[in-house]
Amino acid sequence: MKRFILFFLIILSGLVILAFHPHQKSKQIEVGGRHGFNTYQEIIDWIENPTEDHIMVVAHRGDWRNAPENSIQAVVNCIEMGVEIVEIDIRMSKDRQLVVIHDLTLDRTTTGKGAIADHTLAEIKQLYLKNGAGGTTAHRVPTLKEMMLAVKDQPVLLNLDKAWSHLPETFEVLRETNTVGQCIFKGNEPYEVMRDLHGDLLDSIIYMPMVWPPDYNIYKRKEDLIKDPIKYTQDYINGLDPLAFEVIYSEEESIIFEAINLMEKSKVAVWVNALWAKLCAGHHDDVAISDPNVHYGWIIEHGANIIQTDRPEFLINYLEAKKLRKENASTTIQDLIDNLKNSHNDEIMVVAHRGDWRNAPENSLQAIQNCIDLGVDMVEIDIRETKDGQLVLMHDETIDRTTKASGYVKDWTLGDLRQLRLVDGLGVETTHRIPTLEEALLLAKDNILINLDKSYSIFDKCYEVMQRTGTLNQVVIKGAKPRVEVEREFGQYLDQVHFMPIIRLPHPNAQTIVDDYLAHRPPVAFEFTVKSDTISMIQYFDDIRAKGAGVWVNALWPHHNGGHDDEKAAIDPKTYDWFIENHIDMIQTDRPELLLNYLRSKDRHR
Repeated sequence: MKRFILFFLIILSGLVILAFHPHQKSKQIEVGGRHGFNTYQEIIDWIENPTEDHIMVVAHRGDWRNAPENSIQAVVNCIEMGVEIVEIDIRMSKDRQLVVIHDLTLDRTTTGKGAIADHTLAEIKQLYLKNGAGGTTAHRVPTLKEMMLAVKDQPVLLNLDKAWSHLPETFEVLRETNTVGQCIFKGNEPYEVMRDLHGDLLDSIIYMPMVWPPDYNIYKRKEDLIKDPIKYTQDYINGLDPLAFEVIYSEEESIIFEAINLMEKSKVAVWVNALWAKLCAGHHDDVAISDPNVHYGWIIEHGANIIQTDRPEFLINYLEAKKLRKENASTTIQDLIDNLKNSHNDEIMVVAHRGDWRNAPENSLQAIQNCIDLGVDMVEIDIRETKDGQLVLMHDETIDRTTKASGYVKDWTLGDLRQLRLVDGLGVETTHRIPTLEEALLLAKDNILINLDKSYSIFDKCYEVMQRTGTLNQVVIKGAKPRVEVEREFGQYLDQVHFMPIIRLPHPNAQTIVDDYLAHRPPVAFEFTVKSDTISMIQYFDDIRAKGAGVWVNALWPHHNGGHDDEKAAIDPKTYDWFIENHIDMIQTDRPELLLNYLRSKDRHR
């Protein structure tokens, strides 16, 4: 086995190290979610700095009591109930495809028979998974790729068990799906052996050492047992500073508790398995069901802050009752609206230009959903009117760039546009359709603020949709006109929506226009175009905020921000410091995740 692993690591070493994003002791802190975490990165951050007010839950083979073990549904159930980590098992088919299944054979968990290694993926895909009672379900055996795509960017980590046997193929799937950073690998070899075998790979993945008592005999020959758990633990702490250790103790008096003391002193998380008696000195799930305080309580008192369980919902309920789960820290839509109106705080709002267009087609529903999932405050979308008077999301006047068809939006009916599919940034056709404004607003409702671009001239129709969807208080409208013109053309709506004037600072009357708005009707914000960072009016931004209006500047292109744009920030995120130093409290960006992470590292975004 060691020769096999060493062989493929030599082949893949250059590719693997470049492809992986290190997660050892990263420092990105983000907002909370249902269980206190909205992203998998925040789960990683907590593991590296565990707190006493939260115990993490690992679901063994997913929520197998309510869906077939190792099925996509079993993992989705776990995400919905707030599980942070799901353990899944990987096997290889006859044609060298990775599937998610525990046993070496199909007999117990599927409608098939025989060894997995003797069946092709196509043959396995004809089978159905069984539930815990042996009944046939509608679920199929998932591939590892299908599983990773199902959980990608969700607030969950996957512990890939049995992955070491198929490491090259596993990494190829993770690389293809861009999910390396969402997976935990674990092993039981001493540090010097792992470092010798895998070199820099250990620094590029989330690796969790497993430490057992000297007499714990599983997987290993007698001569290969861990002879000194204390040295084993200290070597990993000194050499790797891992995110966590998985510990096993079969008795209540064990040398492993000395190792746990070392982990606690080094602030390394402790993972304990409550699956069966020999793993946790008898304090396992099936006895905890009758008295969780005696059993789960004992495990926690003895150092555990991550517990793997076969009863995830029961364990979560117990932990919540004991105030050992982070409370929901999600930002509500009212928080966003209040922040929009508050120009005096230090919070900087992030606006995603056309949604998360790097990961979904621009102005698509998925691009908006991605922004909601990221914790973006506002998404900017563009509105066009069809031939039959329907409002759709589209930036250009034509559909040439964003679909495989051509022509003006105004010359197409909604029904005809609905037959098209949006393309991605490379021009490749996707499964996504052109959404209507109503669909976009219903998705955004109670989730995120919306900036409707290109809506000024057709706002009466937009207003009807906003009224119908109950989203008037979530929408920001903007226009590049002086106050008098806006009140004449738009006045009937000014008391019902959030209006933002666009001010181009090179304009000779920019100061006069701003002062007139502030004197008569302070808007929720001004959008400023800052062609050069030497423009004197930049010094006025703090005063504008003191008078009750926010300051919005785009990070999109250099002429918007004196050269402090997103592409420069992609090389050096400190570029965004210019926005902070100049008292800008709303930033529109083409790189929402990068900007969010940077602002949160500066404590400028919740």
